[in-house]
Amino acid sequence: MPRRSSSAIPFAPGHVARISPPDDLPAGSPERGVFVDLVAGCRADFFEVTDAPLLATYSRAVVTERAASAGLKEDGYVLRDGKPSPWLPILQAATRTLSTYSRMLRLNPSARASASAAGRREPEPPMSYYQRQKLLEARDDGDEPN
Repeated sequence: MPRRSSSAIPFAPGHVARISPPDDLPAGSPERGVFVDLVAGCRADFFEVTDAPLLATYSRAVVTERAASAGLKEDGYVLRDGKPSPWLPILQAATRTLSTYSRMLRLNPSARASASAAGRREPEPPMSYYQRQKLLEARDDGDEPN
């Protein structure tokens, strides 16, 4: 019988499951990609299951900010009739959301500086390709708890 990997054992000693994207972030969406990038970029125990809705909103704000920035780049900040671009308030709202949620989720540079100054844990190895794909594909094999 083949040996099961330690990542397939949900309650192995020292095993910390990363949070999964919520169902309202469909597979293949840019929002889900941002969510997975954030989760993969932090320690496995950095976020808790209760952070998932905040991370989902933060991910949506990132995608909205990117769309507004692209719209402003394409159309310009001022339209031909002298009025400001309708992308400006969208960009402002997304930027405000990102600023607020980055503090709440401890994703800003000052939160990282205080954590490293406190001498927290040693860096862990990056998320494996298979773990990342599992989060991106929105499938739940029942191997790991959320």
